[in-house]
Amino acid sequence: MATAKSGYFYLVLTILFWSTTPALAKLALKELTNSQLLLYTILTGVLILFLVNLFMGKLRILSNYSKVDYLKMFGMGFLGIYLYNSLLYGSFALAPAGQANVINYLWPIFIIVFSIVILKERFNYKTVIAILLGFLGALIVFSGGNLSAFNGESVTGYLLAAIGAVCFALFSVLGKKLKYEKFTSMLAYYVAAAVLIVPTVLITSGVVVPISFSTVIAILMLGGVNNSLAFIFWFQALKLGNTHKTANAVYAVPFLALFWTYILNGEHFSLTSIIGLVCIVAGIFLQVRNKA
Repeated sequence: MATAKSGYFYLVLTILFWSTTPALAKLALKELTNSQLLLYTILTGVLILFLVNLFMGKLRILSNYSKVDYLKMFGMGFLGIYLYNSLLYGSFALAPAGQANVINYLWPIFIIVFSIVILKERFNYKTVIAILLGFLGALIVFSGGNLSAFNGESVTGYLLAAIGAVCFALFSVLGKKLKYEKFTSMLAYYVAAAVLIVPTVLITSGVVVPISFSTVIAILMLGGVNNSLAFIFWFQALKLGNTHKTANAVYAVPFLALFWTYILNGEHFSLTSIIGLVCIVAGIFLQVRNKA
């Protein structure tokens, strides 16, 4: 019973922190470009993950990886940390953050697609329905229920969120195939992303020191908690709790994200956003039940 309660505790923390990501990013993007924000969150993440691995005594595992392993990790860091977050922050900058986050939640649907293509997992008619529901939900959010609205100013942001979902899904499937130790590999991914983001910022926008209190807090939360410690909480929740119940509970994240962007950013969300999100989550849930 104590183990189950601990699992739920870590799960609640994970959902709470992940759901604040769009709102916090939107706050910081008032002062920083998406690449500048990514620079600070990645560097903060490297520091936190280094300390976590040091505390857990896992740093020695890094010496067990080969040059080929590190080359693969560099590619994973590019795909899942650098490119994914660049696209995600870019989408938050160009579109309502809560609704862009709804589109980003297509990543579990794309995981289904990539699992079939890359991992050769079997599928059936329920899998196809799940995929179609996900894309239907995205279409509803994209268009706002009006197909003539595809030329709106937020569409570019939504497209970035969708491409980001593809990147994160591919990152997740490849991570499952590579089977590296979770904590040390995450540190290696972040170091690779740091190597990439530093020259990107120097070439594109230059380094800007944030002076707003809200920006500093957003950076510390995003890099130090949401994108690093929250993953550790997630691993603990999966370890201590029921895997299917834990995975299903994460569906609350995009709904809560709409709430946080309303409270912290003053973004109003429409009924079509809720309907689209329900379709996406229904597709994910159908596939989870299909595999259970």
